[in-house]
Amino acid sequence: MRFMSTPSDGEINRLAMEIQLLEATLSVIKSRLDLTEATLNESRMALETLKALESAKEGDNILVPIGASSYIFAKIENVNKAIVGIGANVCMEKSIKESIDMINDRIAKLEQIKSSLQQQFIQASQKLEESRENLERLIRIREAGASARKS
Repeated sequence: MRFMSTPSDGEINRLAMEIQLLEATLSVIKSRLDLTEATLNESRMALETLKALESAKEGDNILVPIGASSYIFAKIENVNKAIVGIGANVCMEKSIKESIDMINDRIAKLEQIKSSLQQQFIQASQKLEESRENLERLIRIREAGASARKS
C-alpha cells in the first residue's frame, strides 16, 4: 500500500499565489477585451456613417451618431472628404473611400486582437480551474492526513 505524503505549506501557498496571479491576469485580459469590443463598436459605427455618406448629397440633412445611442442633426457640406483619426490624437482629411478602407483595416486588426485575447482568456481560465482543483486536492490530502494522525 502506497501512502501519499502530506502536502507542505509551501506547495499550498505556491498554488494559492498562482491562483491569485491567474485571477489578476484574467481581470486584465477581460478589461482589454472590453476595451477592444468598445473600440470595435465605435469603428463599426464610424464605418456605417461613412458608408451612408457615400450615397448622400451636399446639403442633405443627416443624423450623426455621437455615442451612447445618441445622435445629432447635421447638414452635409462635403460628401467627398472625411477627417479620420490615424492614432495618437492625430487626424487626417481623406476621401470617403480611403476613410472606409482605413476603418475596415482597423476593424480587421481589432478582430484579430479580440480573437487573440479570447484565446488567452480561455487558456488562463483553464489553467485557473486546474490550479483550483489541484489546491482543493492538496487540502483534502492534508486534511485526510491530519485526521489519520488523530486516530
